[in-house]
Amino acid sequence: MTKQNLKSLIPNEQFAWLLTILFSEREIFQLLMNTGIVTDPDKINSSTKQEMLNRLTNAFFNQSQIEVMILEHLSNKAEAAISRVGYMLVDEIKTFFKSPDPLIESGEFGSVVWALLNDSREDVHAHGFHLMSTAYEAYKDPLENPQTQIADSLVQPTPSSEVQDLHENYTNQFDIPSKEIEQQHIEIKQFEAAIDELKAHQSALQKKNKRLEQHCKFLIEENERFKRRITSFQEKEEKLIILQRENDTLQEKVTQFDNTTANLQQLDTEHQQLLTKHEEISTQLNELNQFKTSTESFMVELKLVEEAMFNENQALEQLKSDMQNRFDLLGKSHEVSKEALNKIRMTVKHIDVPQSELITDTEKKTTDERVGVFVDVQNMFYAAKDRFERRVDYIKLLDLIVGPRQLICAYAYIVQIPEIKQGNFISLLEHNGYTIRSKDLRLRGDGSAKGDWDVGIAVDVVSMLGTLDAVILASGDGDFCPLAELIKQQQKRIEVVAFEHNTSMDLQAIADQFFPIGEELLM
Repeated sequence: MTKQNLKSLIPNEQFAWLLTILFSEREIFQLLMNTGIVTDPDKINSSTKQEMLNRLTNAFFNQSQIEVMILEHLSNKAEAAISRVGYMLVDEIKTFFKSPDPLIESGEFGSVVWALLNDSREDVHAHGFHLMSTAYEAYKDPLENPQTQIADSLVQPTPSSEVQDLHENYTNQFDIPSKEIEQQHIEIKQFEAAIDELKAHQSALQKKNKRLEQHCKFLIEENERFKRRITSFQEKEEKLIILQRENDTLQEKVTQFDNTTANLQQLDTEHQQLLTKHEEISTQLNELNQFKTSTESFMVELKLVEEAMFNENQALEQLKSDMQNRFDLLGKSHEVSKEALNKIRMTVKHIDVPQSELITDTEKKTTDERVGVFVDVQNMFYAAKDRFERRVDYIKLLDLIVGPRQLICAYAYIVQIPEIKQGNFISLLEHNGYTIRSKDLRLRGDGSAKGDWDVGIAVDVVSMLGTLDAVILASGDGDFCPLAELIKQQQKRIEVVAFEHNTSMDLQAIADQFFPIGEELLM
């Protein structure tokens, strides 16, 4: 039984009552001082036994260190009973300790009950709880020791008549001062109390001796029963030895049988192998005969084939000559077609040149123009996914929109989503010139989520504006219109790169140049 089980199953008042049985007032005093519950001896001396007992019980249930010390003291107090109970069977315990009254009369109740409560067997400490509860109902006055109650009921502490007569004669014959008489009265009462205590102790010892005699008788009967069981075990052991010998003989026969079976299986395997080889040889002989017959037929057919091949070779040479003439004609036709195709391609290339490339020489950007690129990855990702089910090639995008100009900075703004692993993607961007700005997706109280970089992008653009000549914004979000107007007010260029279907018309109108993303920038 664990300490927690003990504290949860024993009521406080029953535990305090058990302590009055096991500990004297002096022992309770020493425990209070040793455990540090009370440090002033004068306070303990002014307390009653019940008050000291209540303090000790409360400390046991509320302070783990005090609990350990009290449990250790209780175990030491009942060490002999714990050892005795540990060797007894459950049925023997329930028979020998059937009622609490004999244990209380013999003075063993406290130590035996504590030994039963500390036993690891469930039935044993359950019986201990039963004994304690039964005794508590009969003797639950916490101020008196139950052992003293029983002893008092058996031996009445009335003074003997001889002692009273002796005291009266002594008082009448001599004129003794009153103080000496009072002292003698006290000594006589102490002597009478000692006699009564010895009588009670003698009675308890007699009853304890009777119980021990009964226990010895029970142990003798148990010993006889064990002897009979030992005799039965010896007979069974002899039978077991005989059976073991028979088993060894049978095991030898089984081993011989297994060896014989293994030999038969090996012979059967070899027989099967020989049959298989015989069938293979017969098959090979049949195939050889068929091959001979086929060879003779083949030689006849070979001669016919040789004659046919000679005729075919002559026809093939004629065909080869005709094909060569045709190949020459096709080669000339291919050259003519190739020249026509090149002309068509040049025409188509001229027609399909993007509007962003059809600019005049005065509009071309200088190579010393300082450019900053700000990519809203979240906006670009969903725009490409919704319309094309593809992804943007950010490396090609950077090369195209910057061109020969001087790249001062390139920021990629990413929202981290727990379900999507973006480590490789981020490493790729960093390796190809991008500086990564990232934040985690924020969850609102209503279950929705928010993740955007609008304010962050605006702050970075404004802070970098003094070192840039042109700002390239990769986003179609119309919320950036005020930012674009601010950039133009600072006499800087604002260029927007986004999907045309996903870009705000106001943003396109404000931008100095709008680059629509087509399939050439998708992966």
